[in-house]
Amino acid sequence: MTFQAGRSFVHHLHPAVKLAWLLWGTIAVFVFHSAVLPLAAAAGALGVLWLSGVTPWRIPGLRVWATLGLAILVAQVVIVREGDPLVGPVTDAGLVAGLRAMGRLMAVILMSALFVVTTEPFSLACGLIRIGLPYRWGFALVTALRLAPVFRLEANHICRAQVVRGVAYDTAGPRRWWLVLRHLCLPLLVSALRTAHCLSLSMEGRAFGLHPHRTYMRPVIAGWRDVGAAAALAVTVTFAIWYRFTAAGVS
Repeated sequence: MTFQAGRSFVHHLHPAVKLAWLLWGTIAVFVFHSAVLPLAAAAGALGVLWLSGVTPWRIPGLRVWATLGLAILVAQVVIVREGDPLVGPVTDAGLVAGLRAMGRLMAVILMSALFVVTTEPFSLACGLIRIGLPYRWGFALVTALRLAPVFRLEANHICRAQVVRGVAYDTAGPRRWWLVLRHLCLPLLVSALRTAHCLSLSMEGRAFGLHPHRTYMRPVIAGWRDVGAAAALAVTVTFAIWYRFTAAGVS
């Protein structure tokens, strides 16, 4: 799952604002015990993904997470016996607990996917640096995000090369893990160390870290969209805190 260029409203938001929304959404679905909020957050993230020009079911691993969410729902329905019975052994409390757990999982996955596919790593690092993050840490963040797909592609190439050479990755049992560790992980580790060494030499040759501050060819500047999104976030957080304490006082 990598960044996908686009011209939607979410694509043009400041990365720090989108990160703040992601953090708040993740906290909110776990703080509030309602089953409606996680499901609404997941549906909202799914809709925003669609409006941003991203096909949700083409996101890598989304089907696996959806299957896991359904398994969690079934497990909660079967395990929880409290509440009034609905159909057979299914109770209303078990159904609510299952929907809440599945909704939390899917909400976090879909909101994270929305953030990743609409936020360029370079813009994210520049935006965080402008609000106080040391640029060395920003460079480390960009490097990690950009090298992850490179290493995934490298692992795929190594796996195909080892299969051509007769490595039986389809072997069942503990032997398969030994083959993966020896013939896949070891070459991938060597490739990663070689890449890191070349990167460090390139950074040293360019005197990276010599100056306390640096300039950027394409600065990330907040606009009216970001001010509006930040104001909406502040209003949402304030209302949520008020509702939380009000509900606690009433109960």
